[in-house]
Amino acid sequence: MFTFQKDTKSLFVAQCGKKDFWREIRKSSTAFNIDTRRDILRAVEANDEETLQKWAEHTDYQKFDVRMLRSLKTKAGKEKWQKKPLNKKLLAWADDLKKSLTAFQFCCYQFDEATVKGKKGPRRVLKGCHLNGLVMLDIDHVDNPMEVWGKLQKCEALMARVVLVHITSSGCGIRIIFTADRQIGNLADNQIAFAAALGYAPDQSCIDATRNSFAPKEDEILFIDEERLFNYYDEEFDKAYTAMYRDKKTQPLHHQFDADDSAASVNNHVSAAVASKDGGEDHQEGSPLGTEQVSTPIMWRGYDIQRIIDARYAAKLPCEADSNRHTESLKLATDLMLMLDKDKAKVQRVVEAQSWVQEIIDERNENVAQTVESAASCIAEKEKKYASSLPSKAMLAAIQEYCGQTYQEITKTTSQTAVVLKDDTMAQMLWEWGEEIEALSEYYPALKDVCKGLKHNQYPAALFVAGGLLMTLMTRCTYRFYHRPEELRRLNNSTLIIGDPASGKSFATRLFKLLAAPIIEADQVGKEAINAYREQMRTKGANKEKPKKPKVIVRVHPARTSNAQFIQDMVNSVEEVDGEPMQLHMLTFDTELDNTICVQKGGSWIDKMSLELKAFHNEEDGQAYSNNDSILQDFFVTWNYIYTGTPIALKKKVNAQNFGSGLATRLTCVPLPATNFKMMSRESNVDYDSDNRLKEWAKKLDRTKGELSVQKLVDELYDWTARRMADAEENDSKADEMLLKRCAYHGLNFSAPFIVMRHWGDLHQEGNYWCGTFETDEIDWRLAELIVNMQYACQRYYFGAMAEAYFDNKLKDASVNVQRRKKTYEGFDRLPDEFTVEDVIRCFKLNNSSTARSRVFRMQKDRLIEKSGEYFENGTTKAKYKKTGVQML
Repeated sequence: MFTFQKDTKSLFVAQCGKKDFWREIRKSSTAFNIDTRRDILRAVEANDEETLQKWAEHTDYQKFDVRMLRSLKTKAGKEKWQKKPLNKKLLAWADDLKKSLTAFQFCCYQFDEATVKGKKGPRRVLKGCHLNGLVMLDIDHVDNPMEVWGKLQKCEALMARVVLVHITSSGCGIRIIFTADRQIGNLADNQIAFAAALGYAPDQSCIDATRNSFAPKEDEILFIDEERLFNYYDEEFDKAYTAMYRDKKTQPLHHQFDADDSAASVNNHVSAAVASKDGGEDHQEGSPLGTEQVSTPIMWRGYDIQRIIDARYAAKLPCEADSNRHTESLKLATDLMLMLDKDKAKVQRVVEAQSWVQEIIDERNENVAQTVESAASCIAEKEKKYASSLPSKAMLAAIQEYCGQTYQEITKTTSQTAVVLKDDTMAQMLWEWGEEIEALSEYYPALKDVCKGLKHNQYPAALFVAGGLLMTLMTRCTYRFYHRPEELRRLNNSTLIIGDPASGKSFATRLFKLLAAPIIEADQVGKEAINAYREQMRTKGANKEKPKKPKVIVRVHPARTSNAQFIQDMVNSVEEVDGEPMQLHMLTFDTELDNTICVQKGGSWIDKMSLELKAFHNEEDGQAYSNNDSILQDFFVTWNYIYTGTPIALKKKVNAQNFGSGLATRLTCVPLPATNFKMMSRESNVDYDSDNRLKEWAKKLDRTKGELSVQKLVDELYDWTARRMADAEENDSKADEMLLKRCAYHGLNFSAPFIVMRHWGDLHQEGNYWCGTFETDEIDWRLAELIVNMQYACQRYYFGAMAEAYFDNKLKDASVNVQRRKKTYEGFDRLPDEFTVEDVIRCFKLNNSSTARSRVFRMQKDRLIEKSGEYFENGTTKAKYKKTGVQML
């Protein structure tokens, strides 16, 4: 009993019966893939141009070439592929042919079910394996595999344990599947003992129980014992060792691999192209192939790092002819820095151990220490932008191939926090963002006035406060986004500036007074009318005719505002813009977020959480209360709010209990750094000019209307989001995916006012309002990109840990409702497609045939199985049964 995958791209494995095995072996594609791959590898090694050209003209290769081009997302990637020499493209095709072969997992009879990409099934991972008692031994890099077969045939004791022998798909090795001896030890112990009896060294890379064995050609199967291959199960071996393997304990228990044990050491002179042949058998060559032997192996999470590197460069080692040895050494150093906890000494030791690095050390005294330093600098720069980094895709693939698990699965105990930015990283980023804002102020002079009197690391907070106020002034402006472009979007923001007490948040008050002045001034008329109305209501007698409540526009509201008043003012704040009624934005500003939370928790009549959630996308809401003061109607929420507060207040606002509401991704949370005992600059001159310039811009932007011509920026933001989403997919981080989705809105909304100011000369006046089209350029994209990068980083800083916890808890909650597999289901799964009563006894682990016949009777009544025939054994006619394909309930 063992499992198989029709190709290595399959998510899940399946039970492999006799029919499955022979069907996959006898497929025409199996022989074609093996023969083609061998021919290409031979031609590359011999530089046989005629053969290489023959395969380049083959239809299957041309289809592969087109498929590769389509799979590459970027123009640079497509160009890089097209520029590759033919031999490299053919080697890539040969590798694809290898991975398209059916893969058998001879050492396991089943795997636990797992959910991957929304689908559920048995997945080939070590932590979910169930051993069957079969062992796989590879003896590679031999000139004549038939010599090994001849030795094996002469040893009766060994042959008694053998169930399958075949030539490997490379043609230069032999694979032996045999039964394990529990007394000898685990799989690795049995490999060492069996190989030693033959006089060969076992391949250490095959100790993993989940190792793939690619389908051989039918005529290269030298021996097969079908009865034991398809039905063998050693329950005692399963009980003794499965738990250890699921806990990643795969090293030999009672034996030891020799220091130079490796298949590759038998034939060390093989070239890189041919050495990759047995990589086709889903294992890697030993370290002498591409390395100078390291005396003490350096381990990564229990795996020999050198074996992973061998897998990484299995297709071809870097060489002088390709002029890529230095570049590859830098890539390798970068990968190792991430894997070895940035231990430069270890990384240098491993890099220097590679034979191709030794070549450039000998040839030109290569400075490997400097290469490692460069790798460390690259990682540091990348972490400033993205906080978490993964090894290269090639290294990730090598890890999965050698270890049998993905990088994320192996490192899951620590990778979940990689999304979170640290305090010192954020502090450094704030200074860098401040310098970028200062550089951009040459093109956007208003930024100088906005950031007046602040330190560079406070500039980001000032930019977001000013942007939030300015976009509220531009409430009559719209734009079209890449999602549902038929809808006109509004400029919305929900901004929180978070800093310790006395950290300098008062700059926000200055900006509010200057930039919100046009709205506050316009509100004064409405406020006076409402106060006069209320005064009349108090002084009118009981029988006097009541005055009619005036319908006025009041847009600025304090935190302490009842929902009834807020909603009534919001639906009243309507103007006709270009012949269409438009609801203007409400605005709330408060310097104490803690106070805002407290005053809005007086009950449902004052709690604005629902309005806060719906404001970001101007979603529809409504109310239907029985009191006379509450209007009965549906409305769209148009509300921008800006609060400053402390980290403690933010935790009250957004925490693990309410994180799933979606408020976090709508918020723009910007840190205001600690002052670190530094005094603010002493100001002696009174600068009214700066304030007056901001007031003038506020008046101008309050008179803007129409659709903004920012489509180029929308396209750039789409590409930016796609790149970050690819990073999130590579990191397998649903948290990053969640935090990314709304970032583009923030990037456009906050940059729009400054971009309009820069292109003010392109606008024209229509009545009381300014409108028109303008052309955005690279400078505008620099500003939008800076803002979207800041938003994404701040999201990860404040909400990264909560996002990871949200998805972890979601999985835990879901797992509570997952029905556990019972013994009945497991037994039925173990049954081959066609079976006898004896198979039922073994698979269901029953005590006698009477109980087994009762089980067969029940399965027949449930139409799970049916009788397929009879056979004669020991003078008795016995029945055969087969599965009907109906799932057991």
